[in-house]
Amino acid sequence: MLGIVATAVFAAKLGDAPFVDEYAYISQSYYTDLYFSGRWNDPAWLEFPAYDLVPLPKYLIGVTLHVARERLPGPEAARAWYAGYNTYGPPRVLTISRIPFVLLGAVGCVALAVIGWLAFDFRAGVLAGFILMLNPLYALHAHRAMTEAPCEAFLLTALALALAAWNRALIMNPGRWAMWGLPAAGVATALSILSKFNGLLAIMTIAAWAGMAWMIPRGDRYGWLRFAVGSLVAVVVAWFVFLALNPFMTARNPAPNNAEAQRLAEMSVGGRFRFLIQHRRAMSAGQQQNFPHNALRSIRERVKVAAVQGFGRFGPFGPTKSDSTIRYDRVQDWGAFVWLPIALIGLGYSAAMGRVQFRRREAPAAWAVGLWALIALTVVTLYLPMAWDRYLLPIQAPFALLGATVIVAAWDALGWLVGLKPRVEPS
Repeated sequence: MLGIVATAVFAAKLGDAPFVDEYAYISQSYYTDLYFSGRWNDPAWLEFPAYDLVPLPKYLIGVTLHVARERLPGPEAARAWYAGYNTYGPPRVLTISRIPFVLLGAVGCVALAVIGWLAFDFRAGVLAGFILMLNPLYALHAHRAMTEAPCEAFLLTALALALAAWNRALIMNPGRWAMWGLPAAGVATALSILSKFNGLLAIMTIAAWAGMAWMIPRGDRYGWLRFAVGSLVAVVVAWFVFLALNPFMTARNPAPNNAEAQRLAEMSVGGRFRFLIQHRRAMSAGQQQNFPHNALRSIRERVKVAAVQGFGRFGPFGPTKSDSTIRYDRVQDWGAFVWLPIALIGLGYSAAMGRVQFRRREAPAAWAVGLWALIALTVVTLYLPMAWDRYLLPIQAPFALLGATVIVAAWDALGWLVGLKPRVEPS
């Protein structure tokens, strides 16, 4: 039901005004034909569009346009977009291109609900999914033909699969196939990274969960080791899926008279991955020069923006449309006064609930969720180059879940106070 409702909510915005970057991915959807026709060594894989934008959104758009029997653009459309940010095709093309991103936005809400169910209870999970669905920042990107929706959807799916395995690893006699979800989590992680490098948060979080499993003294004797080995398998799977779906990493047929393509062709796979990271950093540095009013150049500025904007204008109480030219604005950021305290209380509640789960000899999955939220907040705050909405998206899902746990706990406490619910003391 959550998935159906979320799909309907996001689909209602299919006709919204276009965002210029959407046409960048539409204009490069011709890579879909190159990939699925087996032309993995085509010179186009070593051209600028191949590494400037991640491949998965292009594939999603290309497949959808083929299903709708729309003609895919060619390389000239990509060059035209870079030359003047030109659109490609009639409004129908944009609407069709957005459909897979709407569906993936709904998948992200359902995956967050599953994480909440595994870590707390069914009510907290479903409420978290609805909070994420109503989050104006998440809803904005859940219908745009860009990178954010698939990145978040597959990241949350990877963490749901990994948390299910983590829970099984920390109980007695977890079973022979308890870690089955970790290779699948590796596939989801690769798809997230192929959508945006924020997907690396999945690897960081799973690695942190493996360390936590090793530190917890109870549970199955070798449960932590099973999860650690399964996590390594997930990383290996993620790496090979990433290579398999991104021919830029392996293509070695540069176009003649293209010095940069020839230099890329001589690089190793590891060298190309480092090149991609350096390219993203260079793009961020360029954005800081081109948009100095949004640039964040110190840790203090990043912390303030993460706290005020991340939990204010881009939190669940934020406006549907925001003005990024104003750094701090009470009209846009008032929600931080409500949501930030709830989020902090949620962190404390996850610590307390994890302790209750630990005493009951259950897997303290609440600790795992709290750790995920802290990792996301820390990484986003330290990396944050610009005061732009999309950079603050990764913190919305974990804190939507922590906020949902506070709301559910407050509801239960109210029920106990008025006598509608019996008080159950933790064992």
